Amino acid sequence: MSIDSVTEINTQREKTQGKRTWQQTKSQITRNAILQAAVDCFYEVGYSKTTTDSIAKKAKVSRGAMLHHFPTRAELITATVEYLNLLRLEMFAREEFAVQKGAEHTRIEEGIDVYWNQLNTPPFIVFFELKVIARTDPELAAVINPGLRDFEGAWAEAVTDVFPDLALSEAFQRSIYLTQLILEGLATARFSEQGRMPETMLISWLKRELRRSFQDVLGTVKRPNDD
Repeated sequence: MSIDSVTEINTQREKTQGKRTWQQTKSQITRNAILQAAVDCFYEVGYSKTTTDSIAKKAKVSRGAMLHHFPTRAELITATVEYLNLLRLEMFAREEFAVQKGAEHTRIEEGIDVYWNQLNTPPFIVFFELKVIARTDPELAAVINPGLRDFEGAWAEAVTDVFPDLALSEAFQRSIYLTQLILEGLATARFSEQGRMPETMLISWLKRELRRSFQDVLGTVKRPNDD
């Protein structure tokens, strides 16, 4: 997702608070540029090797601008985790809604493919790595753990919105957690297994299992109109 997309989301959220000034808009753009640069640096060189100076350079802003938006490293990391959550949720909803557009019943196989592809993009990879590092980094854990709880709650709501027909199934909650654990586990296994994990076989099995699990609603409960 582009910085412009995130800026648009922030703009929509602030409409209820009145129109923003030009300076506020410019400030939000700069802030998002810094956060995107932080994500990029974490992805390219890793969390431990990323410095505030390298983020400022990547974002093409002065150190003074960095300190204006994020006076401390802790504030920058907290905001970056929140930004990652926003990136992941927006990507999930936008791409899943797109693949389901016009469908009478949820397209399970296509939906799985979309989520699997997302799990292999920088925002997801960075978040996986931050979770592992947080195990032995108390400062990072203090940010990641609340951020993870917030994301899980928002993701559960997004899944229900994207798959309203499947949400009526008795197997919905169990199947959604199973899907998340299997696909995210496969994605993280890529870091160490180097192609030894039978991804195609396991994902094909998952698609068949989900179609079997949702037999009580698939083909009988229709998705609402896209309107």
